[in-house]
Amino acid sequence: MQTPIATRDKIDEFEFTLHESWVEWFRRDPGLYGYRRFVQQKLLEELFTIQLVRAAVERPELMAEPDIYHKMGWIVDWHESSVYRRWFVASRALGLNGLRIPPKIKELMDYVVGVAKKDIKRGLMAARIAVKFTHTGYRAAAYNANNRHVAQLAYLAYMREEDEIKVIDDALQAVGVNKPDREGVDLELFNAITPIYFDFFQPPEVVDDGGPQLPDTQWERVATVDELQRVGKKMAVVGLWREVLLTYVDGVVAAFENWCTHERDPLHYGYLMGKQLTCLAHHATFDARSGRVILHPNHGEARTLPRYQVKIADGVIYVRVPW
Repeated sequence: MQTPIATRDKIDEFEFTLHESWVEWFRRDPGLYGYRRFVQQKLLEELFTIQLVRAAVERPELMAEPDIYHKMGWIVDWHESSVYRRWFVASRALGLNGLRIPPKIKELMDYVVGVAKKDIKRGLMAARIAVKFTHTGYRAAAYNANNRHVAQLAYLAYMREEDEIKVIDDALQAVGVNKPDREGVDLELFNAITPIYFDFFQPPEVVDDGGPQLPDTQWERVATVDELQRVGKKMAVVGLWREVLLTYVDGVVAAFENWCTHERDPLHYGYLMGKQLTCLAHHATFDARSGRVILHPNHGEARTLPRYQVKIADGVIYVRVPW
């Protein structure tokens, strides 16, 4: 597939074309090698998105808009501490060692980010395009990936798309850009960005078909009872990406999703005191045996922590997650 060149009247077709390209790619059953390439591509896209939004946040124009500034920072934090981190964990599980960016793509990314650091309007426009294109791939993966680990992680990321676009549109309006779609698009930047997303489908991607499949996880070894009893709590990765928090209290071993149900902060940074597990971010407190909420944070509410199956055999702890 040749990376298309945008003209003003064809702007609207790019998102659809990208989505259909991903759908077709997933339907061909990409295999293990293909999913390695997919995870590398999502790491690249996440890095690009983080750099662009961060460039906007660091501009003085947005510092004068505290609400927008805070929400833009929230986008950076979500992509950096949650989404990028999870794809990185998946990449290690697939045997990858670090992110490799093709020289041509690296040059384009550096150029666009450089523009964003100098010009708030063009930078926000680039961030909007990047967010839309990144989520387009997530949307296709969430409903078409034949591996449920990848599909679920893609869905987790995709569910934030509308909120992120609205925040960026509010930021654009604050700096005087009222028509960020077809009429306001910077064609030079648009055409610099499209290869970052479309070059994935260039040869040698045709060799992705078939090959060994990603295994569905069953029971996975995560720790020993002696180890967990000694430290009290431990984070482990189950499947390709799912972070599980293990706790040991009064002889009871439990496994929870490692994300606070208040604002999705990682729980393993928190502290375990007696039978209570407290999130470090906003001090939501949970029963470390059942996951029940003991104390809600100062703002908003937490919910009972999702709990996973645990079995112990010969002093070894195993966990199984539903997908």
